[in-house]
Order: sequence, then C-alpha cells, then structure tokens
Amino acid sequence: MTMHKMMIRSLLRQQHQSTPHLSTSIRSISTTPTLQQAMPAPKTSSEEPKTAQKKVIKTKEKSGSASKMAAKEAKTNRLVDLMTKAYDAPITPPPKVSDEEMAIRAMIGRNYVIGSFKRHNENNHDLAVKIRMKKHAMKLLPKEGEIGDTPIEGEKNTVYGKWRKAAFKVNGNWGPPDSRPIPMLTPPIEGFDASLYMDAEDES
Repeated sequence: MTMHKMMIRSLLRQQHQSTPHLSTSIRSISTTPTLQQAMPAPKTSSEEPKTAQKKVIKTKEKSGSASKMAAKEAKTNRLVDLMTKAYDAPITPPPKVSDEEMAIRAMIGRNYVIGSFKRHNENNHDLAVKIRMKKHAMKLLPKEGEIGDTPIEGEKNTVYGKWRKAAFKVNGNWGPPDSRPIPMLTPPIEGFDASLYMDAEDES
C-alpha cells in the first residue's frame, strides 16, 4: 500500500512537471493571423496618389479663309514693322563743313522758307476764291417751280430741282482711301480698289 502511494505521488509529480511545458507549447500555437495577414493591406488603385497628366491640346486645321486672313495680317504687321524701323532709325549726323558752305546753306534755307510761305498763301487764296465763286453760283441756281422749270418724264423731280440737288450733294469720298496708309503726292484714282489686287497677290 505504501509502495502504491509512492508510485502515485511520483506519477503526479511527473505530470505536474510536464504540465508547464505543455502549456508553453500550447501557447506557441497562436490562433492570431500570420504576420503577412497582420501587415496593413496594400493600397488599392483608388487610394494610390494621382499623378498630373499632360493636357493634350488639339490643334484645328485652319480653313482657307482663316489662312488668308492670317497671311494678310502678317503682311500688314511686316509693313508696320518696316515703317516703325524707318521712323526709329538713328539719324546719321552730317559731316563737318566749312563756314562758307554753312553760309550758302543758310541762304538756301531762308529762300526756301520764303518760297514756301508764298506758295502756301497762293494756294489758300486760290481755294478761298473758288469757295466764294461756288457759293455765289449755288445762289444763282434757279429754284424748283420757277419760270422755265420743266418736269422730267418718269421722275418726280424737275430739271431745276435735279440741278439743285446735284449741286448741294456732299461728296463723301473727299478723304484718302483706306488703302493709302502713307501720304502720296499723286491723287487717288476714282473707283480704284487696291485690296482686289492685294488679294490676288496673296493667292498667287
């Protein structure tokens, strides 16, 4: 009986000593997810940082009229640049001359000023006389309905009335045409349109 108790005690002692090892082995088997599963999930495509995309600019082909206008505008800009360069060009100083030459030039300049004033006064006097004669002639025109006035067939006007309307008509084309950006000595040709020839030159 004593031997039997001793054997039971030894078995219980062995079992008690083996129990902590069993518990540690059981603790080592974790029920938590693996390390890879515990790591934070990678970002999806919607969470990835968005990069700026280059904007593609679509260029439209210019039509015939647009290209013609662009060529005309470029030609106008070239003319403006040419006139600006000519205006802003540096003035070349004249070479030094003798006192005798300077005296001759002074006399020529004085005579030129006197002649310019004389021509200017003559032109103004001529215009003033012509304006006075024109006004006097317009006053002498017979009025509509006076003795000798006859109606025009197919029209409501009479001969005298038509004369007066033609005499008092104002000419709207008194100024230089738009095709003349630079003053010229020759008068413009009536009915001449320079833009027609410029368009033909651009097309060629």
